[in-house]
Amino acid sequence: MLILRIRQAECALADGRLDEAYEIAQAQDIRRHHHGQRLIGRLARAMIQRGQESLADHRFQPALADCNKAEKLGGNLPEVAQLRAAVCTAITREQQDRQQEALRVAQAQQQIQDGWLSVGGRILEEAPAGDGRVDLVRQELVAARLKAEDAVVKAQQALQQGDVEEAMQIAIAARIGQCQSGGAGDLLRQVRSQALQRVRADLEQGRLDRAFSFLQRLLPLGRDGTEVAELSDALAWCRQAAQHVLAGRPAVALPLLRKVKAICPSAHWLDAALADTKRAAEAYEELNAGPLGLSTRETPWDATGGSVKAAGLGDGRAAGFQPAIRGRDALESGLGDATRRNPPSEDANMPSKFVLQVDGVGSFVVFREAQVTLGPISASARPMLALMADANTPTVMLERMEGDYFLRSQTLVAVNDRPVTEKLLADGDRIALSPRCQIRFHLPNPASTTAVLTVSGARLSRPDIKQLILMDRDILIGPYANDHIRTELLKEPVALFAQNGRLLCRAKESILVDGHSFDPTVGLALDRRIEIGKLSMAVARLGE
Repeated sequence: MLILRIRQAECALADGRLDEAYEIAQAQDIRRHHHGQRLIGRLARAMIQRGQESLADHRFQPALADCNKAEKLGGNLPEVAQLRAAVCTAITREQQDRQQEALRVAQAQQQIQDGWLSVGGRILEEAPAGDGRVDLVRQELVAARLKAEDAVVKAQQALQQGDVEEAMQIAIAARIGQCQSGGAGDLLRQVRSQALQRVRADLEQGRLDRAFSFLQRLLPLGRDGTEVAELSDALAWCRQAAQHVLAGRPAVALPLLRKVKAICPSAHWLDAALADTKRAAEAYEELNAGPLGLSTRETPWDATGGSVKAAGLGDGRAAGFQPAIRGRDALESGLGDATRRNPPSEDANMPSKFVLQVDGVGSFVVFREAQVTLGPISASARPMLALMADANTPTVMLERMEGDYFLRSQTLVAVNDRPVTEKLLADGDRIALSPRCQIRFHLPNPASTTAVLTVSGARLSRPDIKQLILMDRDILIGPYANDHIRTELLKEPVALFAQNGRLLCRAKESILVDGHSFDPTVGLALDRRIEIGKLSMAVARLGE
C-alpha cells in the first residue's frame, strides 16, 4: 500500500497535479521511505518553480502558498528563502503603489471639491486606467465642470440684472471661488468688482454694518487684491475707533479715523466724526488735567467706600461723569463700611489671571481682562493663553464688550464650520483654530456674562487645567447646570465676585481658610486652602 501511494504521488507530480501530490506526500510513512524522500525533493522543487511563475504573473498569494508548501516539504532551502523574499518584496511594493494611487485619487477628489477642477483633472491624468475609484472621480469632475459652467451662466445673468448678491450666492454655492481662468475667472472678477463698489458705497454713506456684512460674504470668493485689504482695514479701524470712544479713549480713536478718511476721502460722515472725536479728546484732557483729575488720583477711597480708578478721568467709560462706584447688588453695597474698617491685605489683591483649583473637579484658568488672546506657544507674539498646538495655528482674540463676546482674528478661522475673521459669539459656538484645535464657547448662566471655554485637541501648559473662565463679575460654583463650575459637593451655589480689586466669596455655609473662620468682607488670599462645607479649593497665581 505504501509503494502504491508513492506511485500515485509520482503520477500526480508527472501530470502537474502538484496539490494532489502534496496531499499524499505529507504522510509520515512516505516521508520516512527512501523513495518517498526522493519524491518530496522533486515535489518541493516543482512547488518552487510554480511559485516563481505565479510571482512573474503578479499572482502573489498563490506564489506565497507554494512557497509555504515547499518549505513544509523540503525545509528552509535557499530557493525557498529567495522565493519568499521576492514575494514579500513584491507584495510590499504593490501595497505602496495602491496607497499612492489611493492618495492621488483622494487629492484629486479634494481639489475638485475645493473648486480647483483643472488641478484635479491633471492629477487624474496620471492615474491608471481601469481603476473603478478613478472612474468615479472622473465622473465627479465632469459633473463639477458642468455645474460650474451652469453657475457661470446663471451668475452672469444675475449681474446683468444688477443683482450682485444673487451672483455671489451662486458662485459660492458652485465652489468656483478658486477659478482664475476662462468664464469662471471673468465672472469672479466682475462679481468682486461690483461687490467692492457696493462695500465702498456703504462705507462712504456711513452704513458700516452693511459694509462689514457684505465684505464678509465676499471673502469666500477670494481675499486677494489691494482694495479688499484696504476696505477690510478701514472697517476694522472703524470698529476699533468705536470701541475706544465707548471706553472713554477718544484720543486713541482719532488716528484710526484719520486713516479711514485717507482710504475713503468721499465719506463725509467722517468729517463730523473726526471733529466730535477731537473735541471729546480735548475735553477729556482738560478734565483730567483739572481739579477732578487731581481728586481721582489722590483719593483712593470715596465717601461710600468704593474705589476710584487711579488713572484719572481719561481711563474708563465716562470716568468723571458717572459715580465712582456702582454697587453690583445689595451685598456689595452693604460691604462698604466693612471694607473701610478692614482694608484688604496685599496678598488678597486679585491678579488679572489666576488658577482656581477645585478639589474633586479640576483646575480652571481664570482671566479677568476684557480682551484675551489664545494661540500656539510658538507664535511670534506670545498669546495670553499659550496652547501646545501646531505653529501654523492662528492666534485669536476674544473680547467682551457690554456683556457680549466677539471673536477677532487676522486670518480665517472656522466658527460652527463657517470661515470668519470676526463674529459675535453665542452660547454653544464651536471655534476651530485648526482641525486638531477646537474651542467650545459656553455661557452657562443667562444672568451672568462670565464665559467658559473648553479646549480640545490641544494641550495646555499645565495638564491639570480643565477649562478656561472669562470672568466678568462673578463665578458660580454649584450643583446646577447654569453654574460655571459644576460640583455635587455643594447643595447651594457659591459665588466668587470681584470688588475693589479683591476676590470675595458669598456662601450660605461657613467659610474656612486654612482651618480658621473667614470674614467674607476680606478678599480671599492666594495659595490658601478654602473650605466651604464639603468643598475645598485654592486660588493660585498663573505662572508665566
